[in-house]
Amino acid sequence: MSTENKTLLQARHMILIGATGRNSGKTTLALQIIHAFKDVLPVVAFKLITIRDHGDICPRGGKGCGICQGLKDSFDITPETGTGTKDTMLLKKAGANQVYLIRAYKENLREALEEALKLVPKNALVLCESNSVRLVAEPALFVMIQSSTSSSIKPTAEAVMEYADVILPQDEVCFENFVQGELYQKLKSNFSEPYQ
Repeated sequence: MSTENKTLLQARHMILIGATGRNSGKTTLALQIIHAFKDVLPVVAFKLITIRDHGDICPRGGKGCGICQGLKDSFDITPETGTGTKDTMLLKKAGANQVYLIRAYKENLREALEEALKLVPKNALVLCESNSVRLVAEPALFVMIQSSTSSSIKPTAEAVMEYADVILPQDEVCFENFVQGELYQKLKSNFSEPYQ
């Protein structure tokens, strides 16, 4: 893996959730994880947007949603305080102790993640929605969701697919089985204190 001669950040309390396509269930899986563990562990969630162009061109085409616009520095980290139907708001409503929207230029991704991790209490479970983070960090578990709505694979997913610890189909029942089975066991070994 090309990590630009930098050592990967060790994020041993992070579950990284990626997907092969848009609208593939990253937030749905994160919500299930929050519901399952919020009473056992503090949970902090990151929604990380990697911005690839310093201009006003949306990587998704057209005018876009505007989230990539207005970044004044190399990255920003914004705590979610609102209510509504945005992914970050849903994560907060589900019971995450804190939720952050992180926007970073690709070349500043590591720096942004380092700063965001400083905001996380010790022994908290970190959920992070991003494919690109796997290029700069080694999480406790990297889950890739195989999109059922798109046969093509996003370039960001293709770049890290081989590093996925688990590949799940885009299916809520599969998500639930994973959360209650394999993920529970993994968290039990990584977070021994709350489970004793």
